[in-house]
Amino acid sequence: MSYLTISHLEKSFGPNRVVKDFNLAIEQGEFVSLLGPSGCGKTTVLRMVAGFEAPSSGAIAIDGHDVVSLKPNQRNIGMVFQAYALFPNLTVAQNVGFGLKVKGTPRAEIAPRVAEMLELIGLPDLGARYPFQLSGGQQQRVALARALAPRPRVLLLDEPLSALDAKIRVSLRNEIRAIQRRLGITTIFVTHDQEEALSMSDRVVVMHQGIADQVGTPFEIYNTPATRFVAGFVGTLNTIEAPVIDAARGTVRVGLQEVTLGRPVSGTSVTLGLRPEAVRLGQAGQELALGGTIREVDFLGSVIRLRADLGGHEIAFDTFNTAHVAPPQVGEKVTLGLNPADLLVIGQ
Repeated sequence: MSYLTISHLEKSFGPNRVVKDFNLAIEQGEFVSLLGPSGCGKTTVLRMVAGFEAPSSGAIAIDGHDVVSLKPNQRNIGMVFQAYALFPNLTVAQNVGFGLKVKGTPRAEIAPRVAEMLELIGLPDLGARYPFQLSGGQQQRVALARALAPRPRVLLLDEPLSALDAKIRVSLRNEIRAIQRRLGITTIFVTHDQEEALSMSDRVVVMHQGIADQVGTPFEIYNTPATRFVAGFVGTLNTIEAPVIDAARGTVRVGLQEVTLGRPVSGTSVTLGLRPEAVRLGQAGQELALGGTIREVDFLGSVIRLRADLGGHEIAFDTFNTAHVAPPQVGEKVTLGLNPADLLVIGQ
């Protein structure tokens, strides 16, 4: 039996159903991200697990026990919010020890636990400071330590990195993941940032309009998207409308060439997805060769993103920046190579 089980969870605000028949089973120690755009229901799911929202229907069980009827302080769940939510009149040490004090932990046990948590987050000497004396990244570390101090069964993270600048965000997400692994705590992480979800998670739940569109490992979500929404939301994706030549064999026309996809298709045309990294300048071996004209060149540092017109289809593709090799220029004719196996059939 899974450690945290969410079954047929629903939530409506008046006539608006924001979470629809949501199901998820999480193993003990697993790190799962809820990924999706604003308004998709991911934070509402998190708040129902925490006990801040009551489900319209459905069940939530932790370690085999239904917790829907329990108040938030009875669930033994730690939560870190987007806003740090630290008490400005308390020191760092007092903030970290707050949950322990509320639980009635003996005073003699609070100080060593607080010291242990400050060591864990890498701020062992800042216990006497106040939140306003810390950077944003340090404040979020303190919020994490406060959530972990009472030894919760489950840790919930509600977009905890979105208020930080890019460099600190990357550093802190690595620290959060390392701490989570070290403690082995079951964790749900809510984010709209696909890079965060893909880099941190054991599994990702992509949510859309209150529904879990797909649940899978980062590798599965990125490489084998189950729906048109997942394919378009996760990563950059080129879409190509391809006329069907032979539905049984899965033969379609891409540009001026016929391509066999290796699986049957239906209809008179299909939508194909193609990741930018699957396209290469020039043709190698048995690759499909497509002729095109460069329409746009964007320098992104280590990678150069180009867009090419393939006779009615415009696609983006990436090439590595090489210091002594100039990229193609706008208007230049190029040949692009791709493996037909990299073409995703979307929506079938």
